[in-house]
Amino acid sequence: ELEKRVAKVQQMLPEGISVEPYLNRSELVNRNISTVVRNLVEGAIIVFVVLIIFLGNIRAGLIVASVIPLAMLFAFILMRIFGVTANLMSLGAIDFGIVVDGSIVIVEGILAHLYSNKLKGRTLSGTEMDEEVEKGASGVVRSATFAVFIILIVFFPILTLSGIEGKYFTPMAKTLVFCIIGALLLSLTYVPMMASVFLKRTVSVKRTLADRFFDWLNRGYRRTLDFCLKHIWG
Repeated sequence: ELEKRVAKVQQMLPEGISVEPYLNRSELVNRNISTVVRNLVEGAIIVFVVLIIFLGNIRAGLIVASVIPLAMLFAFILMRIFGVTANLMSLGAIDFGIVVDGSIVIVEGILAHLYSNKLKGRTLSGTEMDEEVEKGASGVVRSATFAVFIILIVFFPILTLSGIEGKYFTPMAKTLVFCIIGALLLSLTYVPMMASVFLKRTVSVKRTLADRFFDWLNRGYRRTLDFCLKHIWG
């Protein structure tokens, strides 16, 4: 837009006088924008793949992954309200693993409750599904909320910075806080609702890659723990 206006002004100038750009940062700005977009897209894809692998449930992975764009939208709205600029510092530092932390806890709680022995093999009605999802989510809601609050506390000291440090790091901290708060609200409301609607109502327990991985991890941990308990020094 600015280049078009400069071209119009150029036509209005007397002969022999021209406007020459002294500093054109459009290329730098475009590179920064493309870097931010690429980082956000790549981060979202990686988190989505990891979620599907370790949750062992494609629908649950999609539900958790859908929190990412919604939390980003929530953050953009608050950034607009509080005057936080969208740049490489404020957006490039967003960690989607932190953003979906609360949602993962809620979904894991729901899946653990649905795949319990008392529901194994049953096909739940809509009302029963709502009730079981509510029970599963309510059992871990406190843990999910405290986990997110602990993460938020880490950013409070950054928000108190002033001077050059404040200009550099405060936008990043504010953006992350906005995004995490949005993700927390979504994990307590949107995620249970989506789980009730989109998770399969026929409860069939199948061992996943995540189950085998954690079984192997637990065996190694138990052997290490037994060795440590049998060889106490001091």
